[in-house]
Amino acid sequence: MPDPNRLIFHLLPNAHLDPVWLWDWREGLNEGLTTVRSVLNLMDEFPELTFMRGESVIYEHIQKTDLATFKRIRQRIEEGRWDVVGGTVIQPDTNLASTEVLCRQYERGLKYFKENLGVRPTVAWLADSFGHTAGLPNIFSAFGIEGFTFTRPQQKQFPLDSPAFWWEGDWKNRILCYRQHWMWYCSERDNVVEILDETLCGAAKQNLACVGVLFGLGNHGGGPSRRHLQDVEQWRRQHPKVEVRFSTLHGFFAELTKEIASKPELAIPTVRGEFGYCLRGCYSSVQKFKSLYRNGESQVAGAEVTRSIIGAATETPTPNLAEAWDALLFNAFHDILPGSSIERAIEDQTAWMGLARHRSTQAKFVALNQLAVRVDTTVPPARKPDVATDVPVVVWNPLPRPFGGLVEVEVQIDWRPIWKFKDRPQEMPVVVFDHAENPAPFQIVHTEHGSMTNVPWRRRVVVPVEIPALGWTTLRIGWRDEPEAAPVKPVCDAQCDGGTTRISNDEWSVEAIGNKLGIRRNGENFFSSGRDLDIHVVEDPWGSWGGMDEEIINFDEIREVWSLEQSEILEHGPLRVKLWTRWVGRKSWLDLTFVLAAGSPELKVEGRMLWNERSARVKLVLPCRGELEYDVPGGKVPRNEAGQVPGGRWVVRSEAGKTVGFVSDVLSDFDATPEELRVTLARASRYANDVETAPGDKVWQPAVDCGELKFQFCLFGENAEPDHVADSLLFAPSFVVAPVGEGDWSRQGSLGGVTPSSVRLLSLEELAPGKLQVRVQNRSRRTSPAILNLGESRLRLGELGPEQIMTVIVEKHRNIWRNSAALEIDESILIPGMPFSSRSSCSQAQLGDV
Repeated sequence: MPDPNRLIFHLLPNAHLDPVWLWDWREGLNEGLTTVRSVLNLMDEFPELTFMRGESVIYEHIQKTDLATFKRIRQRIEEGRWDVVGGTVIQPDTNLASTEVLCRQYERGLKYFKENLGVRPTVAWLADSFGHTAGLPNIFSAFGIEGFTFTRPQQKQFPLDSPAFWWEGDWKNRILCYRQHWMWYCSERDNVVEILDETLCGAAKQNLACVGVLFGLGNHGGGPSRRHLQDVEQWRRQHPKVEVRFSTLHGFFAELTKEIASKPELAIPTVRGEFGYCLRGCYSSVQKFKSLYRNGESQVAGAEVTRSIIGAATETPTPNLAEAWDALLFNAFHDILPGSSIERAIEDQTAWMGLARHRSTQAKFVALNQLAVRVDTTVPPARKPDVATDVPVVVWNPLPRPFGGLVEVEVQIDWRPIWKFKDRPQEMPVVVFDHAENPAPFQIVHTEHGSMTNVPWRRRVVVPVEIPALGWTTLRIGWRDEPEAAPVKPVCDAQCDGGTTRISNDEWSVEAIGNKLGIRRNGENFFSSGRDLDIHVVEDPWGSWGGMDEEIINFDEIREVWSLEQSEILEHGPLRVKLWTRWVGRKSWLDLTFVLAAGSPELKVEGRMLWNERSARVKLVLPCRGELEYDVPGGKVPRNEAGQVPGGRWVVRSEAGKTVGFVSDVLSDFDATPEELRVTLARASRYANDVETAPGDKVWQPAVDCGELKFQFCLFGENAEPDHVADSLLFAPSFVVAPVGEGDWSRQGSLGGVTPSSVRLLSLEELAPGKLQVRVQNRSRRTSPAILNLGESRLRLGELGPEQIMTVIVEKHRNIWRNSAALEIDESILIPGMPFSSRSSCSQAQLGDV
């Protein structure tokens, strides 16, 4: 134990600010300015005072609205009294945001700090975020973050033997972390002495002389006060043998690192895995916003890959997505995405997320049209006068590996309704041709409208296609007077017999018999114990955060079990079948539409729920047993039955070679028992509420998420790769109805790819003409190379450890793409070729695994 008289207290004045919580973003940002002015004035009065401030969005607001104050901040930085910490745009929730969003937090924040303040933080600061994903060390290491300070979860939720410890990542990378002795990052006006006393008591039992002490008014800003400084001085005089110094977070970590290095006997502990859990209600609170956000993540990321690689290949500008990323980064804040803000603020943030989705749609639309102009989309001349020609369609695969499966396309088949087939629209012959001008098998499905159904005008089809990685293929769709299409071999089946409705393909079958639903895979029950999925409504009287002190971590008290009351076959094959089911409770109902497609290893389910409950949550119950593994931001993590836990894109449960896999586009709240995996679909709490509230209490207060909610999920077995199933759901091929043109590119081709398939493409961004930034992550459990294909250039980005993230900038020199980052290029695998923008196609052989 260290001599208490030799302790060094590093005082770390701060002013935690929630830019959105019990107030809106306008009030929050202006409070940031007010707090900073107050602190600067106090620093003028007290020359010893230091201060730490993170979150680039606060600095940006000050820079735009009060340049004089911004210059004062720079002066204090130069003096070493103002510490820029954290490195993020905002203090995000790290359990619910995607890996790429968390990477962008550091990429954008660090870039801003370096360019505008001349500093680059190396210590992360997430004072109030509600627990931390196991993948965070992988993200920290990717951006040069060496230290991390946090206060949640607290000691009673996540016991630690030492305030300082190493947090180890998946590839033996590690981050020095510190959670102070006092439980909170803020202080009240009158408790600084209590904080110092408790810190002294805790530090005396530890073996470290360097001790960090956070203090300052916070949550709505504030910072250190004159009383705080007077109380510190008084405590200092009363403890003359304890060195009390005003410090910076970087200064403290430098001293702590030095002490640990100089005293090998200290042997501070190493922690691996996640720092959870706390405030578990946030994993599904305000699900309607989470759904909007998670769909926005996928749309923006997919649009950026699309617009960047097409823009680089065609050498034409595409819309910038900076506004969309601004929306994603700000709305990842730990009181917005977790759903713990007031209703008015949530409505503001919902509108902002709408902008992100619109900008991404715009960018992708422009890019796909730029691609379509270059592709050969010629069609045969009209077969007779005054008849429309066939409609060309360009289908795009945004994934860095080939796609094989069904695509769904709807086109205007003629300028006006085809009156020849009035009152018999189903008899109008439709033809579909693939990129090689061969007749393609297809299935006609319902259009999105219910207008003029007695006369054909628009047609919607599903077609099996093969699309190269980051590539395109073409289709041609038209109508004829007489049938021309070749017969399609049935690969999916739908049957309705009395009270039984059933759909199936080679692997799956789904059967509704009365009020029972059966799901079988390869002839056996998919779920364990002969049971099938259920829908349970359980009591949940807790507020936005759930139990503030972990009073409850499991929600098992069943209010009602919904019953299957209706089923209908919506599509009968031969390539795709759909079975619609309706599950009904006393006040709410849920539609689950099961979709089976030719050659697909997963069972897709489309959900639409009308939710009208109070103080409750609704769960999808999947009977299964075995070990659990969850996708989480930055990595993967095994878990046991630990109550409500946050999840990323997928969760897998396996026992004795049998796997139940679950992937969703928007759902993120899970719990498990030895016999079940349960997925929360929605909660009915109150906005920004932290007390138990019974269903009949304060009935004038709106229940969160009342109304319609939509989601999708897929079920899969042991033969499917979870990441690939998730990517297929989140980044499905898209299409554009193209103008007819004699482009100089072939009807099918590729612009690039990433191999091997275990390496995930997190982002691909065009920084400038001929300059791309690529971020990849190795999702395998062993070291793997990362190979990037761009046109005819093939670049070895480097070797990646398990779950390691790498960001590389590549530039085009003399028509060859080269790695311009510090990583060495393996010249032997650079394949010279024609200029990127002038070739007509890319050989699929260049996209194989390494």
